[in-house]
Amino acid sequence: MDQLGSDLADLIAAAPVAAPLFVLAIASCLYTLLAFVSVRRFKRCEGATKPWKSPGVTVLKPLYGVEEGLYENLLSFCRQTYAGPVQILLGVHEPDDTAAAIARRLVAAARAGRIEGAPARLSVELVVDPTLHGTNGKVSNLINLSRRIENELVVLADSDIMVAPDYLDRLAASLQRPGVGIVTCLYRGRPLAGFWSRLGAMGVDYGFLPNVLTGLALNMARPCVGATIALRRCVLEAIGGFESVKDQLADDYALGEAVRARGLKVVLADFVVGHVHAETKLKDVWRRDMRWARTIRAVDPAGYIGLAATFPVGWALLAALASGFAPAALILACAALLCRMILQDEIDQRFEGCKHALWLGPLRDLLSFAIFVVSFLPGQIHWRGRDYALGENGIMEPIADEAATAEAEVA
Repeated sequence: MDQLGSDLADLIAAAPVAAPLFVLAIASCLYTLLAFVSVRRFKRCEGATKPWKSPGVTVLKPLYGVEEGLYENLLSFCRQTYAGPVQILLGVHEPDDTAAAIARRLVAAARAGRIEGAPARLSVELVVDPTLHGTNGKVSNLINLSRRIENELVVLADSDIMVAPDYLDRLAASLQRPGVGIVTCLYRGRPLAGFWSRLGAMGVDYGFLPNVLTGLALNMARPCVGATIALRRCVLEAIGGFESVKDQLADDYALGEAVRARGLKVVLADFVVGHVHAETKLKDVWRRDMRWARTIRAVDPAGYIGLAATFPVGWALLAALASGFAPAALILACAALLCRMILQDEIDQRFEGCKHALWLGPLRDLLSFAIFVVSFLPGQIHWRGRDYALGENGIMEPIADEAATAEAEVA
């Protein structure tokens, strides 16, 4: 070991360009081991946690276009063991939106009582409202849906989320703890469309999930995730409703900060939900991940720069290249690969979800590394068929052509 350290010191002295790369690679390996520990320490509840009372729950599902598995995702929110009344509001802007047909199918099944495992008091409604309130189309949809809320508890979840039957029970139980304003959930990827969707899911499983848990362990993360946001109706009204985040791309993060500003806690649920991935080509994965990357960079610049320490394979390979593939550099690259595989295996063992081949982990790590680097370059984000620029504090700004389109639609 002493000899390896001596060889490494000699190598850095001979190739000073490689020195910062070696430091970053070593730091990233250490971070990955810390992430491994953070994942292992995450506490999960075995079995459902029942709330001591079951007030009515309204679930808001903003929809836009048909996604792979959309009906099954929505159906999972109807198959709940919750004892109280459950109202599910499905929202679209246009009646000919392809998601509307799926929503109508679910509404018909609920009214006919054909949903097995549904709560005794379940209502499902499709809301069609073209009103736009800001640049964030999803939030405009939520504002329109919020006018129909009937119950005390409100749950909003993205359309590509699938949940277990005890989902509402656990959320209601967590909201009944003193001082809790929002309950949010982490998620694991559920690939449905082959190789590229698998790579997309791996970005969630082995990037997003362990990074959030590590940030929490270090008291450096303040997550509020759109996969699930559960809060009381009175809290939503107190922060100004969804109107307060109508121009924010990171609307989930902004809602969490608004609730914290009221002196309430945003807590992480002790379970994960499923996030469906249906990417069929590299372009799909790149666009989605770039949108997430630039959003995080906009709302938390310092924290985003810190993510440089989460790419051991990328830094180790660059260090090897800069050093002329010296033996010490190759050993470091092997160590980086081992660290990533150990973390990947721990996540697969710890959380329910799709397990991925270990050899795909380094490939996904390199893709994430490339997205991280490119995200610092000037560029736009693509979301819901449109291109946007990100202004200060994550404010969405339609680019010139899209702005004209948006204005025409409002008119």
